[in-house]
Amino acid sequence: QRGMPLYVYMLCKYLPLALPDIKFYFFINTAFEHNEAEENYRNRLVDVATAQNVKIVNAESEGEIVWEQKILPRLLKTYQIDLLHMPANRVCLTTSVSQIVTFHDAMEWTQLDFSNAFTRQRSLKENFYSLRMSTYRWLVYFWGMRKANKILSISQYAVDSIVDSFPNTKNKISYTYHGIPKGYERKEHNIDINVRKGVLMLGGDSLQKNPVNAILAWSKLPEDIQNQHPLTIAGFAGNRDSLISKTIKQLNLGDKVTIKGWITNEELIELFKGARAFLFVSSEEGFGFPLLQSMSIGTPVVTSTATVLKEIGQDAVLTAAANNADEIMAQLQRLLTNDALWAEQQAKGWARAQDFNWQQAAESIAAIYLATLQTHQTL
Repeated sequence: QRGMPLYVYMLCKYLPLALPDIKFYFFINTAFEHNEAEENYRNRLVDVATAQNVKIVNAESEGEIVWEQKILPRLLKTYQIDLLHMPANRVCLTTSVSQIVTFHDAMEWTQLDFSNAFTRQRSLKENFYSLRMSTYRWLVYFWGMRKANKILSISQYAVDSIVDSFPNTKNKISYTYHGIPKGYERKEHNIDINVRKGVLMLGGDSLQKNPVNAILAWSKLPEDIQNQHPLTIAGFAGNRDSLISKTIKQLNLGDKVTIKGWITNEELIELFKGARAFLFVSSEEGFGFPLLQSMSIGTPVVTSTATVLKEIGQDAVLTAAANNADEIMAQLQRLLTNDALWAEQQAKGWARAQDFNWQQAAESIAAIYLATLQTHQTL
């Protein structure tokens, strides 16, 4: 799971435990066109449904807009919901129910470009779909930011970026850090550096994830270091036209870089545990879950100077400008060749990771739930 789905899952798991006297209804849509395979999420549904105060309600619709703006309001009335939490950058615009929304960042808004809604490379149907979804995102942000009773976010940087775009949210927005995902807790405290080989990178393929400079930086390492610490790209879901595929081809790295597609969480944990360094140089993030995962499990990180990554990593990470492959390479080479620095960064990373806890995050959000419910009852 990437950041936003993981956030949703962990809230569904911890919030009912933090508020045992509150009844929770989780409205889901198993027919949504962009769902992952059922076998991948079935266990998570079973997991969150074990709480006595949880009921899962499935309402099927292939379309995002229809489900969020037409079907969801009906569910709210049917189940007499007092408070709605929309946890993934969306707002229900067609309900009067008190509403908390989580905006993980403002990137959908700041990168919204209607000029790209129509292109000659797409069919008329595809262009219409693109325009419709762009218009929907505009409405969700422009009106949703005003409609929401309370806005949650996930970092100080994310709050600042949202307030920059929507100054009227300043008095109703706050942030709560994520916790450490299950399985990424560091078990061994005396890690043998000699068993750590290779550089791990995740397969995010958007410009914001900065894959071109990340791969280019690794390719600039001396050949003997490349051979000792090969690059693995995990969770890649692109095709031959992707930034990652094109960059590997252009640099003639096909025989040197290992690309893994869909992998389980357990497989990703093992990759983190086996890597000497984690390369995570996004130009922008709302939080940066993989940074926390790596620090917690004991794998030092080279990251970018993006504001939020410096906020989360502090002095526990080595940083370089996202657009400077030479600078990224230099920091990566330090981690791969300096054992003392590696041990120091690993210790700092683990210590910083202890500041992130899902139970504390749930308790903080639970307090916001109660305050919003109290306001609703008073009205």
